[in-house]
Amino acid sequence: MKIIADMSVRDIDKLFGMLDGFDDFSISYLETNNIKHESIYDADILLVRSQTLINEKLLLSSNIKWIGSATAGIDHIDTRFLESKNINWFNAQGCNAYSVCNYVLSSLYELKKDKIYKDTDILGIVGYGNIGKRLKSILDNLNIKNIAYDPFVKSKRLSTIDELLEAEIISVHTPLTFDTKYPTYTMINESFFNKSKCHSIINTSRGGIVSESSVIDRKLNYIADVWEDEPSANNDLVSYCYIATPHIAGHSFEGKVNGTIDILRALMSFLNFDESTVNKNLKIIEDFYPPQKNYYGDLKDFNNNYDISQESKNFKDLFKKLPQNNFNKLRDRHAKRHDLSVYNI
Repeated sequence: MKIIADMSVRDIDKLFGMLDGFDDFSISYLETNNIKHESIYDADILLVRSQTLINEKLLLSSNIKWIGSATAGIDHIDTRFLESKNINWFNAQGCNAYSVCNYVLSSLYELKKDKIYKDTDILGIVGYGNIGKRLKSILDNLNIKNIAYDPFVKSKRLSTIDELLEAEIISVHTPLTFDTKYPTYTMINESFFNKSKCHSIINTSRGGIVSESSVIDRKLNYIADVWEDEPSANNDLVSYCYIATPHIAGHSFEGKVNGTIDILRALMSFLNFDESTVNKNLKIIEDFYPPQKNYYGDLKDFNNNYDISQESKNFKDLFKKLPQNNFNKLRDRHAKRHDLSVYNI
């Protein structure tokens, strides 16, 4: 059986060299831009990150039986095509949730430092999934006023859309959808702002969820990690943003490590590894990644851990110098960081 893995999947080559049960597999490692139909068609298993488009063009008439994506999102995966061809797939949901939380809390500190965010303000969380739940728990622990809104989740902890309109800061944590019961495409728009008390938006989900033109027209404080036309971004918007970064909110060390661990777990399950082999391999992985011992006490701890203001300055400066088609190269230049990875929740 043949496995092809994107070399950008964190430590994948090192781990395959250490784990039991893969001796009889042929394993090849490719750069992201070399993952094309002609290079993967005879493989059985493909491991990727979000920059590889998993679609009919890549997979038609291939031998691929299972795909693992070491990322939380699935925008790059044509799930309908995979299901029509009975190709199994997995994505590492929630792998970078704490990394995104750190980004949001570091941003909140910047707003507070500049006296934009006040202790009386409410932070409204849009989306109550892997990230939204963790963010709310951390905010509760820090005694920061917050509410969460998600029309797809039934919970007494959640608020209504009318209550969300009372929030002075909005943090977006929902997929970009068009044809669901509650589509999120431009859900934060001129109509929303007409009714809302919002003065600041933090968007770490997808650019199209927030109307970018409305943000500028309303002169709101916009903290953007995602952009409607990625991998391009609007020059005027980048310059305007209170904080601007190149889609790296989830790119902590632990965020990437968790993605690797998750797809290896899923792969061993797909291959029907026996329980003793799985447990042994998980112990090998645990020993390879000794846990970080970092704690938080207040917002400043998150900012000390991740200086988002400097990250934004670096991105804006580079964005002015480099053509827009270098967006992905700018992502690679982001500050390397760990999560504050021990949370009291």
